[in-house]
Amino acid sequence: MWLLMDSVDINLLRLLQEDSRRSYIDLAKSVGISETAIRRRIKKLIDEKVIERFTVKLNPDKIGKPITAFIGVDVGGEIGPVAGSELLNRKEISELYTITGDFDIIMKVSCGSVKELEKTIEFTRKMDFAHKTKTYVVLNRLKESDLSLEG
Repeated sequence: MWLLMDSVDINLLRLLQEDSRRSYIDLAKSVGISETAIRRRIKKLIDEKVIERFTVKLNPDKIGKPITAFIGVDVGGEIGPVAGSELLNRKEISELYTITGDFDIIMKVSCGSVKELEKTIEFTRKMDFAHKTKTYVVLNRLKESDLSLEG
């Protein structure tokens, strides 16, 4: 269900997307309402699941995972969610989606080496339900951002 948000909520969410460690006092000054009102609004946004979690964005190069790739997997349509469940606990897979188009699943993987990426591709190809895969290696990150709050 869509939560009706006003311009204060949207501004507050933008500020938190930039830096979720900002203090309530700093947020209150930036938005122009009281700290108590900020606390109430953030609690409501959390309770309503608008804010799912507070997290840290890691630099893949600094943590030894410089290779990012997207792997499309054709699993035969109907069993996409089942196939996805077998991939959920793979540490190198940071994002996993069922999709429309040429593939049923797309996964974002972060690896420390080409060899590690190759092992991930081979693991995926050997799954019983994987009919075909296609891998796209990221050369440069041109844009990587949070959800847009615009329209």
